[in-house]
Amino acid sequence: MNIYTQVCGLIIVSMLLFFYKRQPTMGLVSERRFIETLYAILACVILDIASCYFIVYGYRYNPMITTIVGKFYLQSLQIVSFFAFKYTVSDIVETKGSQAEILLDRFIKFCFVGGVLLTLYLPLNFYYDGIKLYSYGPAAILTYVLASIYILSVALSAFLLRHHIKRQKINALLIWMVIWSLAAIIQFIRPQYLIVSFAACIGALIMYFELENPQGAISRKTGHFSSAVIHDYFDFLYQNKKTFSLMMISFKTVGDAVNENKLLRQTIEKLSEFLFSIDTAKVFDTAEGYFLLVFDSTDFMESTKFKIATYFQSIEDNPDIADAITLLNPFYTIIPNCNVAEDADELQMLLTNFIPSSHNMTNKNEVVVNSETMAELRKHKLVEKMVVSAMEEDRIEMHYQPIYNISTGLFTGAEALVRIRLKDGTLVYPNDFIPVMEETGRIIPLSDGIYRKVLSFMKSYRVEKLGIEKIEINLSVKQGESPVFVSRFTELLEHYAVSPLLINMEITETSSLISKENILNNMKKLEEKGISFSLDDFGSGTSNLNYIIDMPVSIVKLDKHLTDEYFKNNKARAIVKTVIDMAHSMDIKIIAEGIETKEALETMKTLGVDYIQGYYFTKPLPEHEFLKFLQSNNLN
Repeated sequence: MNIYTQVCGLIIVSMLLFFYKRQPTMGLVSERRFIETLYAILACVILDIASCYFIVYGYRYNPMITTIVGKFYLQSLQIVSFFAFKYTVSDIVETKGSQAEILLDRFIKFCFVGGVLLTLYLPLNFYYDGIKLYSYGPAAILTYVLASIYILSVALSAFLLRHHIKRQKINALLIWMVIWSLAAIIQFIRPQYLIVSFAACIGALIMYFELENPQGAISRKTGHFSSAVIHDYFDFLYQNKKTFSLMMISFKTVGDAVNENKLLRQTIEKLSEFLFSIDTAKVFDTAEGYFLLVFDSTDFMESTKFKIATYFQSIEDNPDIADAITLLNPFYTIIPNCNVAEDADELQMLLTNFIPSSHNMTNKNEVVVNSETMAELRKHKLVEKMVVSAMEEDRIEMHYQPIYNISTGLFTGAEALVRIRLKDGTLVYPNDFIPVMEETGRIIPLSDGIYRKVLSFMKSYRVEKLGIEKIEINLSVKQGESPVFVSRFTELLEHYAVSPLLINMEITETSSLISKENILNNMKKLEEKGISFSLDDFGSGTSNLNYIIDMPVSIVKLDKHLTDEYFKNNKARAIVKTVIDMAHSMDIKIIAEGIETKEALETMKTLGVDYIQGYYFTKPLPEHEFLKFLQSNNLN
């Protein structure tokens, strides 16, 4: 009796089960289906060996025993092929399947139950001549037919569900089915080669190494679940309508980059070791320097947060890590109910928007995300989509608001202001989309498009001949920090043949400067080329005199709120007068924004303001209306 292949298969599948059971898994449907298939293959191999034994030594036992074992083996073949089909459609048919796919699933289940029961009823015969050994008869034929149906169903399901199933899984499954089919054909033609159950073991081995090796889901750096499987796990939870909560632990950085990188590694290593003690959550290492903890219960999340906070306190006195904890403060993003997001994609988008480095949450150590937060984020995404669509379809427009020069009585400057024209003709104003674009990082391509439009306008109409000395364009913080911004903007000036002396860049006061040194260096390089700078919206919330001191600004623009307040309270009057005197003492010009009345204009003149901008003269104008305005007021 030659059962070497069965024994080899038994060793293979036993080792797979041994290693698989020793590794942590996420509990996905595909994982459960795979382990079920492994156990079915194990049973199939054992029954194959047992049936061979009873066929050879059947004279020692009641013939009924041989028949029963043989039928159990045939049933195990049906079970393995059926489980292969169930594994193929795992995570799909139960939650996403179309009506046709669900009907196919039900048909296969019906065939399976009917086949298993019918196998017990149908007769089965055996043949053994000392070399060849096989079973035959209606029960064996039924098994071949049903196994063929299941194998074809695997191929058909892979085709129908090709948009839902990973290409890697489809390829591995098809290779398995081909190997198994070839083995069945060979054994049918050459019964002495008992390789069908062994081929099932080879198929399981292929699936293990290609898809189901738990080590593939583990981060080699930390030993926790890796970022590669986060989306799959979220997708599984949403598809199966699980209620879960989530905590993201990230770090707020405030030191210099070199030291931070070293300290961040130390902090992550320490925290990673501690997180192995958390048995109430699945822990994911995102590879970007933060961890995700997924809980079945909010109660577990709260207790875990307390444990982590206690842990950080306990190591503050450790000289190897204390500095890291001081500079890299743990930040918690907490989602008590992840049903605030509709699916895995939206949840990951939500998490991305609450990493401290991108949101500058320096005054907090946690944020709790609820349905209102999610609604606001969705709104932001719609705005982002609107702007991207406008950029792609060239619906970005530039309007220009003239700036009046008190000393000459002419309009010698203008501020370029962006507008988005919706498909229905409605205009969307900067306050409705610029903050969102700043947050998402899309402000850079938007600004590039704005610069091109402004420079093209200046080149086409030679605005300097109409009395314009400066066109003001906004410089976003993200643009200003970019190491390639100076070279890129210089190339644009050369391309459109616009003199740098005609450009004034406005920078808005902000507390979010991440790399002040970079933006200062870029401003100085541009100043050397002839570009001037103004500090926009001075007096609007984050006023900081250090901006005037540190940055090479030649103009300060008083915010509309501050000029309005000048006429309402004494403190504002004192501030405006002081700012004007201080600026003039440093040879810095003053523009008063938001001037809407004759009284306000005359008052600003009396105070010594150099330029006036506001609705008193005109609202921001489209290009051709702006040109007409200049011709009427500067050339007549």
